[in-house]
Amino acid sequence: MFAYPNATSQYQRIYGNFVNQLNNTQSEDCLTLNVWSGTYKSRRRLKPVIVWIHGGRFSAGSSHTPFYYGGNLAGPQDVVVVTFNFRMNIFGFPGSPETTQNIGFLDQYSAVEWIYENIAAFGGDPGRIIIIGQSSGAVAVSNWAFAFKDNPIVAGTMAHSGSIFSFPILDADVAAANWNHVASTLGCGASDSPLSCMRSENISFQSILSAVRTVPPVPGNSPTRSVPPFQATVDDATIFSVSEYVSRLRSGTFAPLPHFQIHGDHESGFYRISALAQGQSLPESTWEQFELETFTCATAAEMYWRSRAAAPTYRARYMADWGNLRLYYPPSSGAYHGVEVNMVMGNSESVSGIAPSPHEAKLTGIMQEAWAAFAADPARGLPKLGWPHYHADRESLVRLGVHTTPVVDAVFSRMYDYACPALNLPFWDVSVPS
Repeated sequence: MFAYPNATSQYQRIYGNFVNQLNNTQSEDCLTLNVWSGTYKSRRRLKPVIVWIHGGRFSAGSSHTPFYYGGNLAGPQDVVVVTFNFRMNIFGFPGSPETTQNIGFLDQYSAVEWIYENIAAFGGDPGRIIIIGQSSGAVAVSNWAFAFKDNPIVAGTMAHSGSIFSFPILDADVAAANWNHVASTLGCGASDSPLSCMRSENISFQSILSAVRTVPPVPGNSPTRSVPPFQATVDDATIFSVSEYVSRLRSGTFAPLPHFQIHGDHESGFYRISALAQGQSLPESTWEQFELETFTCATAAEMYWRSRAAAPTYRARYMADWGNLRLYYPPSSGAYHGVEVNMVMGNSESVSGIAPSPHEAKLTGIMQEAWAAFAADPARGLPKLGWPHYHADRESLVRLGVHTTPVVDAVFSRMYDYACPALNLPFWDVSVPS
C-alpha cells in the first residue's frame, strides 16, 4: 500500500477495497456471478435487473469486494442486482493471432445471456435488464451498443467514469507483439502453435502472469496513465478505432439503447495516487487536461451524437466530497474516480468503516432511486423524477451533490465542455456545442 501524503485514516481501507487488494484467491475457474434479490414487494410483477461490470483496465479487479456488494441496493429499491467476473489480462485479451480477440467482452455477453435466461428464478424481469460499468467497465458498457448492435439483450446502459473515447486501446500489431514476448519468455515462441504450447499442463497461469510482467511498457500519450499490455484491442468486431466510432456515431450505426453517462468532478483525485507511487509528481495543468480529455470531453463528444440518435440519453456529473470517503487532504481528493459507486450501492460505511452523514445518506437515497428508476424504465423513468434527457444546447447536465450537499440541479454542459475544442482531440467534432 503506497503511503500517499496527508492520507486520511480511512485511505488504506477505501483504496484496498476499490483496487481489490483483498487477498482474493486467483483461479482460472473465474466465470462466476453473484445475485441479490430482496423480498418481493409485489409477487405479481418481476423486478428490474441491474448488472454491474467492474473496472480495472481489463487487466485487474473483481466483483468480490464491498464496493460491489449488491444487498444495500437490491433491498431498498426492490431490484435484482447481479455482479460477475470475466477473464482479464492475457487470458481475456490475449493478442494471439491464433485466437479470437477480446474474449473478456464475450465473457461479459455470455454472463448477460445467462442472466436473461435464468433471472426470472430470482424474481428478475429478463425484459428489464440494464448493465452498468465503472471505468473500463464503463468502456465495455458504452461499447455494448456497437459490439452487440444486432442483439444487445439489455434494455439500457449506464457508464460510470468511462466512454468509448476515454482510454487508449491497443492495435492488433502491438497486442500480437506483447503476446509473442510472453510466448517466447515461456519457451513457446518457436512452437508451430504458441497458443497450444501456452495451454500445456506444464505451464501454470502463475508462470504466464509472471511472464506478462516482463513485457516492455506500452507507449502512451499521457504521463497520467499507463497502458496495460493485454487489454481491449481493435479487432473491428468487438472493439473499433476512434475514427470508426466517430463514423458510427455520426451515422447512427449502433443499437439505439437508452444510455446514461456519469463521471466525477475531480476524477484525478484517485489517479494521482498511482502516478506518485510511480515517482511522477505532475503539475496541476497536466491533471486538468487529463480530466478534460479522458472524462469531460470524451463524454461530451459521445453523448452529443447519441442524443442526436433516436435514443434517450442522460448525462451527469458527481460533485460531492464526503468526509468518510475522502482519501487525503489538503488539497482534498474530491469527487474522485469511483467514489460515486459507494452512493449507488449504498456501501460507503462498509467500504470506509465510517458511517455516512445525514446529507450523504439522503443523496444516497436520491441516487439509488434514480438508478432504480432507470432500470425500471430506461426511456421514461428518470424524466418522471424530473431528470431531463440530455441535449447539449439545454440545461440538461445533471449535477449530483453540489457543494457536498444532497442538492441535484441541471446546468448547460458548456459550463464544463468549453475547453474541449482547443485540445485537438481525435474524437472531437466542431459541431459539438461548447
